[in-house]
Amino acid sequence: MTVKETIHKWVDSIPDDSPGLLDLYEQARLSAAIEEGMADVRAGRMLTFEEVDRRMQAKWAKRNSASK
Repeated sequence: MTVKETIHKWVDSIPDDSPGLLDLYEQARLSAAIEEGMADVRAGRMLTFEEVDRRMQAKWAKRNSASK
């Protein structure tokens, strides 16, 4: 049995509502999100703080004016 098959068998044996399984799921999601961000950095897909600030200010200005 391969390592992957062993892991599948182990995960399949865990109850769906197990807190440990939910923790593993959240850790896997976080790990994937961090890796996606790191890939963006390696590819040069980044914004300066000033650009993020400008975009957020513009977004919130639109949202605040729409609610009045």
